[in-house]
Amino acid sequence: MKLMKYLMVFMLLVFAGACSSENEEDINPGNGNGDPCENNNATLSGDVLAIINANCAVSGCHVPGGTGTVDFTVKENIIQNATTIRTYTQSGFMPPPEANNTLSEQEKDDIYCWVANGAQDN
Repeated sequence: MKLMKYLMVFMLLVFAGACSSENEEDINPGNGNGDPCENNNATLSGDVLAIINANCAVSGCHVPGGTGTVDFTVKENIIQNATTIRTYTQSGFMPPPEANNTLSEQEKDDIYCWVANGAQDN
């Protein structure tokens, strides 16, 4: 019975954390003045792929045989999951703390703006 209580509390915390940054205002970079992507023309090939390759498509994570989740060594998978990548990186959910990788504000902004500008294969 005690285990069930702990499990329910854990699930509630996981659910609350997963939904905490679903609003655009919560994940929008910048200071709230104007378009945060006005001067950020991040591209997949020029900016985002390097961020993904260094922080996500690494051993034990988003690679074949990694966590069992999406394989980010495949460019189409990155494009198809762009909104989720933006949400998770903006909220700090990814990369996870145990990965010992953190994204700079510039890297987060580049991902955000690439998605905001259509998550194109560019």
